[in-house]
This record gives sequence, structure tokens and C-alpha cells, in this order.
Amino acid sequence: ARRLDRLVSDLLDLARLGAQDFRIDRQPVDLTALVASAGDVWRARCEAVGARAEVDLPRHPVLCVTDPTRVRQILDGLAENALRVTPAGGPMVLGLYELAGTAVLQVRDGGPGLTPEDCAVAFERSVLYERYRGVRQVGTGVGLALVHGLATRLGGTAEAGRAPEGGACFTVRLPLGAPAPAPDARTVPLPPPPAGAGSGPAGRSR
Repeated sequence: ARRLDRLVSDLLDLARLGAQDFRIDRQPVDLTALVASAGDVWRARCEAVGARAEVDLPRHPVLCVTDPTRVRQILDGLAENALRVTPAGGPMVLGLYELAGTAVLQVRDGGPGLTPEDCAVAFERSVLYERYRGVRQVGTGVGLALVHGLATRLGGTAEAGRAPEGGACFTVRLPLGAPAPAPDARTVPLPPPPAGAGSGPAGRSR
């Protein structure tokens, strides 16, 4: 019942993305506080199944004009996918970085990861679901398509790649200002995380 409820919810949101009246409520948001709050929730979820949660944040507020509800929806969707494939004792990381006027949100895991071919089609509806059904735990088949659609409507991009933790890394880049949403956002190969992000005087790991 929970799986069907999530599938229906994701399908409805995905369908609404194409509507002209899809609601985006932009406002000034401290993404540092938003990711920290999400991290508290997912740390408890990880502990419940024996996974290790890490939250990698800057020490300063990262202010962005965006929709906090939609950003949290993106983070929760990616974190749920990551936790599903993270083995006991493995890491799941929520990260926030700031680079050249862009907020960089990452969800990384220590699971089986994705091939370059997987990354190229990761945000296409049901492709990875059909590819890995019966091989590993899968979700509804539309969650990543929804993440991509939400990121695009917020004027950003979504990317898939390999995480330094050994599993998958999903990156959402959002402009710190209030741009007009792009009509489409292409998936491109994921570059390494910003040098020094989350460590040293400019960042912290929790």
C-alpha cells in the first residue's frame, strides 16, 4: 500500500510538472539550514537500518532564492533511493557546496553504483527500474524523472555519476538567484566535488 501510494504521488507530481500552473513558491532560503534539517531526518533513517549517514555542509549560510518545499522533495527522493541500495555499515552522504554563484546539492552512497551507460539514462522514466528490477532494490521507476523535472523547473540541472564512496552520486545545481526556469536540462557527466568542499576552514562534515 505504501509503495502504491508513493507511485501515485510521484506520477501526479510528474504529470503536474508539465502544467503551466505548476506551483513554484520562490523565496529566500538558507540551504545550509535546509540540508542540515534533512540530514537529521536521514541520519535517524540510516541508523535504523545500520547505514552510516554523513552531512557535509559549509560553515556559513548558503542563501538561495528558490522553493524550499521542492528542494526538500528533491533531497528526500534522492536520499530514499540512496538508502535503498546502501549496505549495512555503508555511507550515505548529503552534501552542500557553493561554486561560482551556484548551489551544489549532492546525495552520494556506498552502494553498487551506476555504469556510464546508467548515468546517461538515469533520469529517463523507468529505465533503471526495468534494468535492475530483480537484481537490486528499486523504487517506483519515476522518482529520478521527478527529481530531474523539479530541478529543471527550479532553473537548475540534475546529474548522475560515480561517488568517491564507491556508489552513485546525484548532483543538483541551483542558481543562487531567481532565474526563469529552463525549458530543458541536459544530463552531463559529473565532475569531482569542488576542491576542499566540506573540509578545512571552509567546510565541515557531520
